[in-house]
Amino acid sequence: MIIVSGRVNVAPGALDKVRSEMEENIRATRTEEGCIEYSYGVDVLDPDSILILEYWESWEALARHGKQPHMATWGKALSAAGIVSRELRFFEAGEEKFPLGKN
Repeated sequence: MIIVSGRVNVAPGALDKVRSEMEENIRATRTEEGCIEYSYGVDVLDPDSILILEYWESWEALARHGKQPHMATWGKALSAAGIVSRELRFFEAGEEKFPLGKN
């Protein structure tokens, strides 16, 4: 499984201006083949910061995701929001383990 984790900071107050595009991107991405989980959140202490968490079946699925038309639309909206900083990390996870007490 591929895990993408990160944060994008936008100009103050700009997140509300692109919320509908963000929601549409999430909906479209969740229908993609190979997408296990795709979510954005807002940092409670920094409302101009988008937190990103994605799970993908493979590197190939993630690569296809980046080429989707809705990603181009979202990229334009995000740029218009004034990206202040962006940090994404990509991990390949091994076998999933369950904590003690879970089946």
